[in-house]
Amino acid sequence: MRIRLFEPAEPARRADELLLRMEAPARDELAREAQRRASALGLMRGSTPIPLVLSPSSLPREELSGLGRGARLITTALLKVARDVIERRPEKGRLLWHHLSPLEAEAFATRWREAEELLHSRIDWFVDKSGQVRALEVNATIPAMQVYSDAAARGWGEAMFPGRVSALARNPSNAEWLIDALLKAAAGREHPLRVQLLHRDGDPQESELTALAGMLRDRGIEARTCTPADVALDGDPHRVLYRHLFGRYVEAKSPLWQAFLDPARHGMWNRVDGWLETKGLFAELSLQAKAYGIDDLVPWTRLLDDIEDSALGDGDNFVLKKSHDYGGKSVVIGREAGPEAFRQALGRARASEPGSWVAQELIDAPAIDRFLCTETGARRAPMHLDVSTFASLIEGVPDGGSVVRAAPGRIVNIVVGGGVAPLFADDVLVQLE
Repeated sequence: MRIRLFEPAEPARRADELLLRMEAPARDELAREAQRRASALGLMRGSTPIPLVLSPSSLPREELSGLGRGARLITTALLKVARDVIERRPEKGRLLWHHLSPLEAEAFATRWREAEELLHSRIDWFVDKSGQVRALEVNATIPAMQVYSDAAARGWGEAMFPGRVSALARNPSNAEWLIDALLKAAAGREHPLRVQLLHRDGDPQESELTALAGMLRDRGIEARTCTPADVALDGDPHRVLYRHLFGRYVEAKSPLWQAFLDPARHGMWNRVDGWLETKGLFAELSLQAKAYGIDDLVPWTRLLDDIEDSALGDGDNFVLKKSHDYGGKSVVIGREAGPEAFRQALGRARASEPGSWVAQELIDAPAIDRFLCTETGARRAPMHLDVSTFASLIEGVPDGGSVVRAAPGRIVNIVVGGGVAPLFADDVLVQLE
């Protein structure tokens, strides 16, 4: 599968050229206004605005659809691989999942099949200079950015083409897709629904949950955000519990702990499923990718325990990742680190507990000049882009949409300083011009 991310489609190219032709003061004012609008719509991490990429991305609808199909295929295959490990290779399972928190371990031991009713996952892709799309990992516990992506597109459209925002209604909405998926999942609950969106106190992604609650209320559904301190756990069949809280943050043996272990009673999605997003399991998926027809989508990835150092050479074509970390942390890119630093990092990884690290083929996404919104205006800089695509395994939910992130380095993640780019279907961006 190939997409035109680094050789922008004509509508995105024209939009960026328009920005280049603008006088700097006008462009800076546009950047501040676009960031203000996007932030007001939810593009925030805590009290800090998430940088908006002022240069938009656009893809033909067939390429967007291809990403959606690919994300569903990978998610489906990942669950099948997990099932195979659990049922037929328990020793491998103990190696992959020894790090699970106590709550995750209990859920895994007693209710792992319930976790297969996956409301949503997110596949993070890198795209090489030829346009080939490869999946780097799967997020399956509390996948985020649905609201962020919508806020980036709408905030940019309102600032750039304020008289034509009606065209935005035709752009894929990831937040609306998530709401639709949640309501499909909750079809068996009693109506009227009462939805709780659970997060930890001080959650930096609370702005997304607040926006989702407002969207549910706009549909006439009772909805509120809550923390472990004020979540209602009375087993009311009208309740739906949208989980945006890692199991490791739940107090041991508390009522919330018990609710996490009884997700059907409390109408909870996603169920506890931390084992699904370990990179060690993704390595198992890579080994079996051809059998599932996704070998063109999944790069070479191996548990470090399963290979010799010689397989990685000097590290220039590989990345080391901790199997159970997230947010772009615990990642060593051989090409950036250099042979000696990579060798030292490999030695430290080898000294860790077994099953803790994976090695993955480097997908070298090129940098492309983009405008980024800053406090002072628009700044032009070379940036690496990635694409993330959502998928649901709830029956009747269509393939998900995508979001584009950008960062100055090869680790593209909001937590480590990345931003979000507005992503449009080509035909929508044409209508906005």
